[in-house]
Amino acid sequence: MSDKKIADLLEWRDNVPEGRLLNPGVAPFDILDAPEWSVISSSVGQLELLCHLPDVVLNPAGQLFGGFTAAYVDTASLYAALSDVEGTPGFQSTINMRLDYFEAITKTPFRVTSEVIHRRGETRLIACNMFQDDVLAVYGLTTMRHQPLSEVL
Repeated sequence: MSDKKIADLLEWRDNVPEGRLLNPGVAPFDILDAPEWSVISSSVGQLELLCHLPDVVLNPAGQLFGGFTAAYVDTASLYAALSDVEGTPGFQSTINMRLDYFEAITKTPFRVTSEVIHRRGETRLIACNMFQDDVLAVYGLTTMRHQPLSEVL
């Protein structure tokens, strides 16, 4: 990755408005309206979000499409993992993801929590819950590996 790309990434990632998770300008996040999500609480290895449900991520029945569900879990997990890594900035690469679907997500906003539940070296195991109202709708378990920017191809 070039020095310019690294500088641009850090600029995008580091100047996020208070109460938000990320800035607009990266297509996968923009599709989910992630720049509009509200951070309810955050601490090292933990994150709670209030997320939007844009029409573009709905299936024909008006429910959150399963593939986009994984994108929400992946995003919440990577930011929980990122907050748990000290030292060199980098990327969180998803190694594995498991999703259990219990209820359909049909209303906006909905709540997402993510928490690092195990760490070993550069690897983090993150539990992620998606709630429709107060009902657990989706449980996700994601394994992520931290890669310093110098190692990203």
